[in-house]
Amino acid sequence: MLFLFSFNNILYRFCDSYLLMNRLEILDYIRDYIGKIMFAIGAILLLVGAFTLSMTGSWLSAGSVFFGILFVVFGVFVQLGFLSGNLRSLGGVGTISICLSIILFAFSLAVIEVVNITGIGVFPEIFRGAVLGYQIIMYSDRPYVGLSMLCMQFAIGFFVAGIVLKIIHMVKP
Repeated sequence: MLFLFSFNNILYRFCDSYLLMNRLEILDYIRDYIGKIMFAIGAILLLVGAFTLSMTGSWLSAGSVFFGILFVVFGVFVQLGFLSGNLRSLGGVGTISICLSIILFAFSLAVIEVVNITGIGVFPEIFRGAVLGYQIIMYSDRPYVGLSMLCMQFAIGFFVAGIVLKIIHMVKP
C-alpha cells in the first residue's frame, strides 16, 4: 500500500546517517517523508482516541480524534500531492474549501464525544416484596449535538463545492 512504510527502515537510515547529516539534510529528509510521518502520527492519535473513549466523555479522546483525523487526511493529501500547486482551482479556493470541510468534519466528530452528567438515579430492585439490590442509572446529556450537526452540514457543503470547483477547473481548457 502507498502509505504503509517500515519504521525499522526509516529509523535505521536516520540513526545510521545521523552523524553525517547536517540540519539541512535532516529537513530534506523530513520533507520527503512528511506525508508518511503525518499519517503515522494521525493513526497513533486515532488509536489513543479510540482507547480513551468513555461513557462520561473525555476531552483527551475528543482532542485525539480531532487531531488524528486531521493528521491522517492531510498526510494522505500530502502523499498524493493534492496540496501541490498544479491541482489548484480558482486560485486555491477549491483546495481551501476541501481542507476546511475536513477540519469541520473532524471538529463535528470530536465535539459529539463531549458528555455532561445531569444526574444519577438509584432504584431498588424488588422481587416478591424483598429488595434484591439497587440499580444505578446515570442520566447524561450531549450539549453540543446541534453544533456538531451544523458543522457536519457545512463540511458537506464545503466538500461538494470544493469537488465541483476541482472538476470545473479540470474540464475547463
